[in-house]
Amino acid sequence: MRVSTGIPGLDRLMGGGFEEGTVNLVSGKTGTGKSIFCSQFAYDGVMKHKQKAIYITTEETANNIKRQVKNFGWDIETLEKKGWLSVIEFEPFDVSTLTTKLQEIIDKMDAKRVVIDSVSMFELYLTNVFEIRKALFKVIQKIREMNRVGLVTAEVLEDSNSLSRFGVIEFMVDSIVLLQYLGLAKYKRSLMIRKMRMGDHSTNIHPFEISKKGISILK
Repeated sequence: MRVSTGIPGLDRLMGGGFEEGTVNLVSGKTGTGKSIFCSQFAYDGVMKHKQKAIYITTEETANNIKRQVKNFGWDIETLEKKGWLSVIEFEPFDVSTLTTKLQEIIDKMDAKRVVIDSVSMFELYLTNVFEIRKALFKVIQKIREMNRVGLVTAEVLEDSNSLSRFGVIEFMVDSIVLLQYLGLAKYKRSLMIRKMRMGDHSTNIHPFEISKKGISILK
């Protein structure tokens, strides 16, 4: 079963959206719109599909996330009070406990959508690549086992050609959406589906915009 991305125009490029029981990566350099993408995915799931969502933030505070999305008219605070959406701050150095805590929260809320923004912070606290891979693998497998849809973000360094800080997470996920900011181009922002294990997808570069309604693909 496909689950809508919440991004107008993107579902048709991905064969209907994300697949249930998958974990998907939104990657890009600083300021490309990764957190907006994730917030939109979570908010749209609640508002249009009645699917509860968890948003785990490892960088920003929960209050900052709520304040930022108000610019798009998304009232996360009200949804939290009603038990539909939960924004949770998580200390990145405590990644070994994330799998257990994640299961507890998902079970308690019966959340269908899970966001982790971002896994790059885990990579910073774990210098051993094997430890990074093991910790992230457990989290990803738990989301898959529970048949939820996971969305994680990773930051790409300015001088890097990889899809994450240490080049680990991109090999574990089921799909990758790469966001780019091209300041000198006609369309300043672009999106490309770099990987999708289940089903056909567009391999082209697609311009997108961030407006008062959030992210949308330009035709």
